[in-house]
Amino acid sequence: MKNFLDQFARAGVLASGLFILLFGGLLTFTAVRGKVSTLVNSKQVVRLHNELRTRPKDEELKQHIRQLDLQLRRETFDRLNLSHQTARALIGGLVVFLLCAHRTFRPNTPNPLAWGARQPEKYQLARYGVAGIFALVAFGAVLAFLTPVRLPEREIVMESPVSEEEFRLQWPSFRGPNGNGNDADANVALPWRVVWKTAVPAPGMSSPIIWSNNVFLTGATDKEDRIFKFDALTGTLVWSVTSPGTKPPAPKVTDDTGLAAPTPVTDGRRVYAVFPDGLAAAYDFNGKLAWSKNLGSLENSYGYAASPALYRDRLFIQIDIGDPADGQSRLLALEARTGRQLWEVKRPVAGSWTSPVIVEWNGQAQLLTCASPFIIAYNPMDGTELWRTLGIESDCAPSPILAGNIVVAVAPNTAVIGVQPGTTNILWHTTDGVPDASSPVSDGQRCYVIDPSGTLTCLQLATGKALWTHDMNDTFYASPTIAGRTLILLSRKGVAYLVEPGDSYRELGKFELGEKCNASPVPRNRRLFVRGHQNLFCIESQAK
Repeated sequence: MKNFLDQFARAGVLASGLFILLFGGLLTFTAVRGKVSTLVNSKQVVRLHNELRTRPKDEELKQHIRQLDLQLRRETFDRLNLSHQTARALIGGLVVFLLCAHRTFRPNTPNPLAWGARQPEKYQLARYGVAGIFALVAFGAVLAFLTPVRLPEREIVMESPVSEEEFRLQWPSFRGPNGNGNDADANVALPWRVVWKTAVPAPGMSSPIIWSNNVFLTGATDKEDRIFKFDALTGTLVWSVTSPGTKPPAPKVTDDTGLAAPTPVTDGRRVYAVFPDGLAAAYDFNGKLAWSKNLGSLENSYGYAASPALYRDRLFIQIDIGDPADGQSRLLALEARTGRQLWEVKRPVAGSWTSPVIVEWNGQAQLLTCASPFIIAYNPMDGTELWRTLGIESDCAPSPILAGNIVVAVAPNTAVIGVQPGTTNILWHTTDGVPDASSPVSDGQRCYVIDPSGTLTCLQLATGKALWTHDMNDTFYASPTIAGRTLILLSRKGVAYLVEPGDSYRELGKFELGEKCNASPVPRNRRLFVRGHQNLFCIESQAK
C-alpha cells in the first residue's frame, strides 16, 4: 500500500507540475499582453466604421456593424471568464502539487539501530526547491487573478501645426493665406507667356491652391469626386484620386456652380476638400487617403460653394442652407489629422455661398463668416461667438475680407459695407459697384469691387467713397486679385485685365487665355496659375 501511494504521489507531482507550467505560462502571457484586444483592435470594425462615414444612412451596414460588435463583445467576455477560471484551476493544481510533493520528497524515517553518524537529509534541497516554486507560482497566480482587465493602449500621434510663417508664404486656400486675394511679393507685370497648359480630367469651378511645387485642384461629375495634384514647374499631373466609398447622390446645381465649386485647402501635410454632395476627404501629398467623412446633404439653391479654411490643427467647414428659421445652417470644426469633429455651432443665417476666413484682430485669431443677415466672428478654438453685426440684406456669395482695420463685406446687388471688427458699428455703406459673385480686394488704402455688368469701382477704404469707376465691357465671376503693384481681373471669357491700383483708373494691358474661366487667379512670384474650363494654365511674366 505504501509503495502504491508513493507511486501515485510521484505521478501527481509530474501531472500537476506540467499543468502549472502550461496554464501558468498561458495566464502570465495573457496578463502581460493584455486580456482584451479583439474588440478594440479589430481591423474589420475599423474598416466598417470608415465605410459608414461615407454611407451614414446605410441601415444594412449599421446592422452588420451591430452584429459584429455583439459577436466581438461575447468573444471578449468569454476570454475574460476563461482567464479567471484558469487562475482558479491553477491554484487548485498548486495545492495538488504541494500535497503530492510533500509525500514524494519526505525523508525516510531513520533506523535507530543503524551504526554510524547520522547523514544529512537526502532530499533537503528538493524540499526547498518545491517550496520556492510553490510560493513563486502561487504569487503569480494570485496576482494574475486579481489584475483588473487592461485595455490595450492606442498609440497617440502628436502632430505640431505648421508654422504661421510657413503658411503665409504659400497660397494654401481660396484667395490665399489671409483670404483676401492679395500677394504683395508677386510680380506679374506684362508681357506674359504661357509656360504650360495641362488638361484637367474633371470639370469644376474651384481655384488652384499651391504649396511649394505642388498645385491642387478638385473636379467632379455625377459619378465621382476627384482631387488632382500637378507639378508647378512642369504642369505634369502627378496623381488623381477618387474620394472613397459610395458617392452620395449628386445634388441639384446650376451650371455656373457645378459639382466642384469649393476650393480645397492644404497645410503642407495633407490636402482637404469638400464637395457639394456632402463628402469631405483628406489626402497626404502622395495621394494616400488620410480620412473621409460624409457631412450629409449640402443641398442649397444654385449649389454649394463654400471653401474650407484652416487654422493650426483645425479644418473649418461653413454650411449655410435654407432659411434662418430652418435651423440647418452650421459651422463645423474638424481635427485636420483625423477628421474627428471638435465642435459644431448652429448659425442663425440663410443659405449662402461664402467661405469662412481666418483673420487676426487685436492679437486674437478670429473665424470671420458672412451670410444674411449677419457678419459673425467666432473663436476658432472652441466656436464661441466673438461678435456679430447686422447688415447683410440679401443672399450672399462674396466672402468678406479684413483690410487694415476694417471688415469689408458684400450684400449682393444691395450694398458694400465697412464694419469695425469687434463691434456692431457699420463705418460706411455704399451702393456703388456692388458685386454679385466676386469678392472684394484691397491694397490697404482702397477697395476694388466689380459688379455683374462689368463695372469696376474703386472705393476709399476709410470712408467707402467711390474714387472712380470704369466699365470693363465684360462679365466676371472670378474675384479680383492683387499681385504686387498689379490688379488682375479675369473675365468669364478668359481675358485677364491688368490695372494699376491707385486713385485713378490706369489699364496696364490685357492677356487672352483663349478659354472661358470662372475661377480666381493665383499669383506666385513671377507666375500666375489660372484654371480654365478645360485646362490649368501657368503664365509667367517676361518683364525685365
